[in-house]
This record gives sequence, C-alpha cells and structure tokens, in this order.
Amino acid sequence: MDIIFEDYYLLAINKPAGLSSESGKERHPSAEQEALLYFTKALQQHSTSKRLKETPYLRAVHRLDRVSSGVLLFAKTKQALQALMQQFEQRSVQKVYHAVLEKQPPSPSGQLLHWLLKDDTGRKALVSDVQVRNSQQALLEYKTLSVGPQSVLVEVYPSTGRFHQIRAQFAHVGCPIAGDIAYGGRPWKEYQIKLHAQRLTFHHPKTGTPMTLEAPAPEGF
Repeated sequence: MDIIFEDYYLLAINKPAGLSSESGKERHPSAEQEALLYFTKALQQHSTSKRLKETPYLRAVHRLDRVSSGVLLFAKTKQALQALMQQFEQRSVQKVYHAVLEKQPPSPSGQLLHWLLKDDTGRKALVSDVQVRNSQQALLEYKTLSVGPQSVLVEVYPSTGRFHQIRAQFAHVGCPIAGDIAYGGRPWKEYQIKLHAQRLTFHHPKTGTPMTLEAPAPEGF
C-alpha cells in the first residue's frame, strides 16, 4: 500500500486502479479493506490502547471510481470523519485530477456545465445539456497540459462531485478518457482508465492547518 500521509487522525494513500474505495456488497477487493488491515496490524504492534486494538476505526472520507487511481483519504476517528465530510459537503475541498483524453477538447482550456443522472442500472451517468427531471448540475474546469499524436493530457478541477462526472462530461463532448470503455473509450488495461486524482487540498480536521496531498500517476499513464 502506497501511503502518502498518516497521523493520529488521518491516513491517505495513492489508490491503485482496480480497487474500490469502500468495502461493499461487491466481491472485488477494496482500498478500505486493505487500509484497515494495515491500520489494525500497526495498532497491534505499536498501540497501548486496548480499545483501539479491539475496535479499530477507519472510514473512507470520499470515493474514487474503481477504475481510477490517486489520492484517497481515510479518517481514523468519527470526529475527523465528520469534520472532513463537512468540508466536502461545503465544497471547500479542492480536487485536481489528471486525465488522458482520446481527442482534444473543444478548447485548450475551459468549463463544462451539464446535468447528470444515473441510468436505470445505476452504473452509468447520463448527461444532458439542459436540466431534466432528477438531474444534478455538474461543473468542472480544465486546462490542456500536453498534446500527443493520439491523446491529450488535461488537468481537471471539478466544482461538483457527481457520479462518474469527469468521465461522462468529457465523453459527452466527444473526448472519452483513454481506457474508459463504459463511455466510449478504447480499452487500455482491465479495470483501469487514465483518470488520476492528482491532488487534494483541505484543512486538517483537528488543527485546521491547510494541507495539500499529492500522488504520482501510475506507470504508463
């Protein structure tokens, strides 16, 4: 497990593509399970607290898609979880992604504004240019970092955190993310697309200190 930061309240990792963020009904492995195993082992070796050893607490603060990689933040206490989730709800957390697109976007930099809702299966986002019933506004900004023969690297700044937002919005304007076969991209690696949570900026839940955590993109990205 690639640990970016750890203290008494927080654990941040560079989640590899292929792992779900949270433990759930699906049988495939999750980053939360692996992080909890690491945390439990560390407590058994180093903690003097019987309570912590018997009931270790670790919860994912936010989610990354299984097929994406990057900074994933966990809380080690309920109070830290509540404080961090409040920051996400108030949209005071700054998220920066890197994405490799199969085509150049409409302009080198700009803004995408759409309305999103889930399809009948709940596994895919549908995009509308106008507000429709049960849809939620999805807003992001982006800038092009480099242009190659068959792909474009962009930096993405989502203002909202909708389900599959970045993937669906870029696909809607004709620029699917590399590897994202669910949204029209060409295959890359199994359970992996070229979408990476590069940077996360927030305030420490205990001290209030501003923090910025970064994760290097995976090899071959």
